[in-house]
Amino acid sequence: MTRTPTAPSPEDDRRRPSAPLRVAGYAWASPTTMVGLIAGVLTLCSGGRAQLRRGAIEFHGGFSDWFLRRFAKAAAMTLGHVIIGRDERCLDSCREHELAHVRQAERWGPAFIPAYLLASAWAWSRGEHSYLDNWFERDARRACGEDW
Repeated sequence: MTRTPTAPSPEDDRRRPSAPLRVAGYAWASPTTMVGLIAGVLTLCSGGRAQLRRGAIEFHGGFSDWFLRRFAKAAAMTLGHVIIGRDERCLDSCREHELAHVRQAERWGPAFIPAYLLASAWAWSRGEHSYLDNWFERDARRACGEDW
């Protein structure tokens, strides 16, 4: 696993919650993170790589690449504090969006996956796109300044 050093800016320090709140966020999101860690272990066992970035573990290649291409049809996916990506380039281009999902998982805790799936079903039931119109996706796009 590679750790990429990044110097925090003073602005980052103002937005960063206190240590007890960060620990609580990791604990509250841990059920979803555990699902992500299973994908991470499968990724490492199939030749993939891992890196720590901004409070999340990112996995890419191997199982993650296969799963995202075959089933999710996505470049990256977030499960708690785990982000899986097809490759490093995909992770770099999707990082801000995926980190918005990490923050969502911290807020929603164990309800994140069921709530995400219900939001997709709700959008679909209204004749909207189950992914693009999912509330969590729209919120992540807004949070990182994506204009869709």
